[in-house]
Amino acid sequence: MLRTKLAALIRDVNPPMVRLTVSDLAVGHSAHVSAHGYIPAAPYFSPGAQLHTVGAWLTDDETTVLDHTEPNYDRMMLSTADHPVVAATVVPKTFSLYVSRHGVLGDPRTASPLPLGSQGDVVEWLGARLAHPALGGPTDAVCRRLAEPAVGARITTSFRSADLARDAGLASTRSREGMARR
Repeated sequence: MLRTKLAALIRDVNPPMVRLTVSDLAVGHSAHVSAHGYIPAAPYFSPGAQLHTVGAWLTDDETTVLDHTEPNYDRMMLSTADHPVVAATVVPKTFSLYVSRHGVLGDPRTASPLPLGSQGDVVEWLGARLAHPALGGPTDAVCRRLAEPAVGARITTSFRSADLARDAGLASTRSREGMARR
């Protein structure tokens, strides 16, 4: 996916990618409906968690291109002092992470973020909490309905009104530096 996004705008893209483990991060679901009708993934702070993922060493140009493909996320810098990284290569002292501008889905009773699951799982979870007909039926049909801009926007708004959106617990560098959102 990363290479596809970059290749659309930059020739000969092949950023080095490395398997790594990051401490105190987990992945859940962003508290928004994507333009394609699914509930996308988003990271959140999770003390003691170990996130096994892939990191990409991007150039400044590649990073700029990727920023433009992520309108619902803010790129922020994290320190390996706060989030230790284990990899088979040298790791820089800081790294970038895309954090959802909408927060992450979570249970209003426990304030715990909903861990990443399948689209079927998150649709079922939402259907049990939101009385909205767009969330009923097979997952592929739900995603097609949610891809309709008005429906997706209504469901996204309902996440907040039903108290299902949680802060990701990761202070945005963009916010700290007073940078305007795109």
